[in-house]
Amino acid sequence: MKFSFRSIQSYVYIILAAVSIVIFVIVFNNLLIGNQAVIKAGLSFASTGNWMYWIFVVSMIGLILFIYLYLKFLSDAKKFTNIISGSSKQNFIKNLKELEQIAYKLGPAFEEKLREAKTRWNYKG
Repeated sequence: MKFSFRSIQSYVYIILAAVSIVIFVIVFNNLLIGNQAVIKAGLSFASTGNWMYWIFVVSMIGLILFIYLYLKFLSDAKKFTNIISGSSKQNFIKNLKELEQIAYKLGPAFEEKLREAKTRWNYKG
């Protein structure tokens, strides 16, 4: 099986959101709080000078973006699971195009689940 970013995307979103949170908190401390214990521990971006403001903005944007992407992933996965696990073939067929789009976005594991559901419902199209 070849590597696909889509197969690990949720983990990447979580890791990047965590990194953004850490950087955001450190820069927030430098700019607004000024807790000397944290700064003396070496957790500071003070050496970057005026770039600290840009680091603050980029970390805040990254935090918002990666949390949004992760929540979107969870929302799509829940919607996919709800439709797949339903007991109506008509509902499955009606939402098949959307299921295929969601499965492609979410990765190979969801594409496999969709193939299994098509087999279960004897869908030949």
